[in-house]
Amino acid sequence: MDNQQQDASCSTVKSEQDSNVEEQTKTTQQNTQRNGWFTNERLNLFLALCAIIISAASFYATYLQASAAERQVKAATWPWLEVMTGNFNEEKNQSEITFVLTNSGSGPAIVKYVKYHYNDQSYLDIYKVISACCFDTQAYETQLQTLQDNSPDINIFEAFGWIMTSASDNRLLASGSKLKLFGFKQTGFNETQWDKVNDQRFNIKTEICYCSLLEQCYLSDGRGDVREIQHCE
Repeated sequence: MDNQQQDASCSTVKSEQDSNVEEQTKTTQQNTQRNGWFTNERLNLFLALCAIIISAASFYATYLQASAAERQVKAATWPWLEVMTGNFNEEKNQSEITFVLTNSGSGPAIVKYVKYHYNDQSYLDIYKVISACCFDTQAYETQLQTLQDNSPDINIFEAFGWIMTSASDNRLLASGSKLKLFGFKQTGFNETQWDKVNDQRFNIKTEICYCSLLEQCYLSDGRGDVREIQHCE
């Protein structure tokens, strides 16, 4: 009897052991299946993807910083040219028609050229503009020169009122500085001519092409309309 009980007890223990071994085997197999996805190849691929994402994010951040720095430099060196016209010189307290080129921007401007437009015609010479709109400048100069020859002791051109101009092509205009393109003071001798120019001065349009020190070029109408272009033709 005792032998039968002992054999049954041993059989039960063996069955429990076999069951535990089977469960451990299944658990090990399941763990192996779960852990089998994380192979060295897949782990290396995952790390490589992470490195690519980090590099792309770093590149994008660097691009944004460089773009912001470029805009700051551009703003710090940006010229803005405009043309002002008036008919009275407050410093000299006298009537004088002027066209003044002013750099109101934050950086210097390299003036490539100034064109004048009147009645759908363009001119690079301001004397030709005045001849087209107002009076014959050549005939007027001839009259003054004749008076000057007869009175060499008097500066007839200054006393009677001649057109004063300044060369503008390839000029460097610093920020905040001005260039008088045209000056015509009123005298007792030239009232007719002066009045004619005064009546037509707002009909004379300007076109200014200039570049910054960064070689960024702009085309301006002198009255606030400015656009960026590739280069000055």
